[in-house]
Amino acid sequence: MNETVTEATHGTAERRRAERLAVTLPARVVGEDGVRSAETVDISEDGVLLSAADFPPGTHVRLEIELAEAGWRSLDAEVVRREEAENGDDRLAARFARIATEGGRDAIQAFFEARLGGPTAA
Repeated sequence: MNETVTEATHGTAERRRAERLAVTLPARVVGEDGVRSAETVDISEDGVLLSAADFPPGTHVRLEIELAEAGWRSLDAEVVRREEAENGDDRLAARFARIATEGGRDAIQAFFEARLGGPTAA
């Protein structure tokens, strides 16, 4: 795990309800076409922006993210957009399923509380 930034950033888009944390964590995207390695760019309690991973919007995937001390956690998610970063890399934005997946959402909430020093507002 390589945590590059632990500074919280407030969502600039009005559609974002949760605080985002710019952090690089190892991740995997599991879809019908196989597994692709990725890294987080930022993460919130509602979703994640990943570098790499080539899945079209609307695709339902399983995300596996290594949350530091909490270890690998799996969450069901839906790809909401693909974009190209300034460096030319593909990025994938995914929204976590509302239903907790194997404790994944609880683990993300605990990850945020550990980094930000208290519960986050939704």
